[in-house]
Amino acid sequence: MRVRLDTPAGFSFRRTVLSHGWWNLAPFRYDDRAGSLGLNVALPDGGATSIELRPAGSDVLLLAAGRPPAALRRRLVRAARRVLNLDLDLEPFYALLRDDGDLRWIAEAGAGRLLRGPTLFEDLVKLVLTTNCSWALTRRMVERLIAEAGSIADDGSRAFPTPAALARLGARRLRQRVRAGYRAPLLAELARRVARGRVDPERWEDDPRDVAALKREMLELPGVGPYVAENLLKLVGRPAGLALDSWLRAKYARLYHGGRRVADRTIARRYAQLGEWAGIAIWCEMTRDWFEGDEAGAARAALE
Repeated sequence: MRVRLDTPAGFSFRRTVLSHGWWNLAPFRYDDRAGSLGLNVALPDGGATSIELRPAGSDVLLLAAGRPPAALRRRLVRAARRVLNLDLDLEPFYALLRDDGDLRWIAEAGAGRLLRGPTLFEDLVKLVLTTNCSWALTRRMVERLIAEAGSIADDGSRAFPTPAALARLGARRLRQRVRAGYRAPLLAELARRVARGRVDPERWEDDPRDVAALKREMLELPGVGPYVAENLLKLVGRPAGLALDSWLRAKYARLYHGGRRVADRTIARRYAQLGEWAGIAIWCEMTRDWFEGDEAGAARAALE
């Protein structure tokens, strides 16, 4: 299968794929030399399909083996568009930046589009697995989780577990086999709620409620605190919260205060004029050197 996906004006495949650490977590497979991104998409029948995304001029090519039936083809196209966040309208954000001498570069570079999983459930679980631990530990937990419960594609690789598959693992196996530590019972309960339909993270993509209401609902979920909720909001295109953590605070202090720690309210004031787009603006600023200058390769290597 070979499908050409149209992209928004100014879209940057590389900036989107490398926008944050998801490219470095299974089941994503990023080939820097080829500039391509591979991943697996779980299917309703319990299987999975392996796909590849690569830039093609101003568009993106979606590649998969064989000739899938129409329903599966549509499913893979939806997943690919979600992964690259192709349907997010960043023009209101860019319009705010065009007269800002410090931040105008974000619009000019086509930055601000974040890589996502094929489902918001995958993003949610991965965010929980980033809390209170090193990136190396997050990677290992994600790999073990996929090995334990991920659907298998024809090539033997696995997709991220569905809510039902993760719920079947249970807290004990999450603790013993995935080594998720204190997160084990939280993830088990989270998966059960989603699998039983008590909460549907996917509907947050198009939820018309205000950000505060969405965040309150997110915070009611096991394992979800302000950091996870505000990052989830970024991934559904509602990035009002800054999602401050130790890395962001330290990077901001180094860039603007000579390494001297400052209060969170001081950081918030810098981005207050951007309203609901503040969270993506700070992320673009703090990761600018991932794509420019001598630090770019070193920043990505730190995740490997």
